[in-house]
Amino acid sequence: MLVDDETIIRRGLRQFIESSHSPFTVVAEAKNAGEALQQLDQLPAHVCFIDINMPNMNGLDLIGLLHKRFPSIVVVIISGYDNFEYARQAVQLQAFDYVLKPVPKSDLEQLLYRLDTHLQQKFPDQSHTKTSQDKPHPHRNLSGGDGTLLIHTVTEYINDHYQDPELTITRVADLFHMNPTYLSKRMKQETGLSFLDYVTGLRIAKAKEVLDDAASNIRIHSLATKVGYKSQYYFSRVFKNKVGLSPLEYKNRGIDA
Repeated sequence: MLVDDETIIRRGLRQFIESSHSPFTVVAEAKNAGEALQQLDQLPAHVCFIDINMPNMNGLDLIGLLHKRFPSIVVVIISGYDNFEYARQAVQLQAFDYVLKPVPKSDLEQLLYRLDTHLQQKFPDQSHTKTSQDKPHPHRNLSGGDGTLLIHTVTEYINDHYQDPELTITRVADLFHMNPTYLSKRMKQETGLSFLDYVTGLRIAKAKEVLDDAASNIRIHSLATKVGYKSQYYFSRVFKNKVGLSPLEYKNRGIDA
């Protein structure tokens, strides 16, 4: 079930989910908490995607009610607010994930993959009409294909934490108990990219996904933060260097044509 007061958000999520390789079908949509509770009585769901900022009752209060009335439902919060307090409450409410709108499609694909894995473990006796096993893991091809498990694990970590502005080779090397120089050499050998080039390429690819989303009106400053840059100006310079257009020019390229 999709619970969001913005029709365009619900429509976009539905189209993506139902066209994905994951075994999910959207059984219902609701624009507020009251509609969601009413529909769940008639149309049970395994997963609820819930926005925080909705009229009458916010998403966090709705999650509290869901835990009491439908305790088996897995909740994913999709919010337009990068707010620590919201994230803290989401953790307390045992939300499966807290993601910020707009969501890059590759991140949403990864989220569906993890949800499918979680639900197969939670409900092992229930059948699936289609399975995410039919498609490779959304991030698996980014680790260099035949690379070793070590570098595969490192690139998986980078893929999951690219939004962190403190993601540095020193930090990642320490995390995996490696020398930074050795890690850089191994990444270059197995992925063809240095650590910095890998992270930069990933961040710019995620930024392009957001800018390609016709429903996204994200500001460049917010986009820079979303993909792991502290400075809008540095992000714009890196983006133009890689893409040949500034983020705004890239966003408006179809309009200007």
